[in-house]
Amino acid sequence: MAATQALLTPAFPFDDSKITWHPFVGIDNLAFSLCDLDEERQVIDLIVKFEPNEIVAIHTHIAQTNMIIIQGELRMYETNGTLKEIRPAGRYYRGKRDDTHSEGGGPEGAVVFYSVRGHGIPEMLSILDKDLNVLATLTMTDLRAVWDAQRAAA
Repeated sequence: MAATQALLTPAFPFDDSKITWHPFVGIDNLAFSLCDLDEERQVIDLIVKFEPNEIVAIHTHIAQTNMIIIQGELRMYETNGTLKEIRPAGRYYRGKRDDTHSEGGGPEGAVVFYSVRGHGIPEMLSILDKDLNVLATLTMTDLRAVWDAQRAAA
């Protein structure tokens, strides 16, 4: 009965008109908005909007990063650019630490809610070049600065 009822439930479009999107320095083809930052527990919640049919820079989620696809589809890529997985709207995914990949939006782009959960070190995400050399690493201190700037602008 529950599965049948879920199939009959209408889909509702996600309205992001009230979200203030910010560019993500070092990663093109996406915008983000921080929803919450808990430094003590090292939990960061954010929403990300991916451009349609674009792939973002290769990166490593140093911290566990869980997600739910809100709209569109998120495409996951191997570091060599090979499509690894298509994640449709409405699905939840539990991430793992030290996961290196690239990702991007499908034909209609994607909106994804991420919950990043640190594990006692300040580093959360590294941005890599095509040869997998680290270009930049995002830390809790960096995220605090972004959080403060975003709140001041609101």
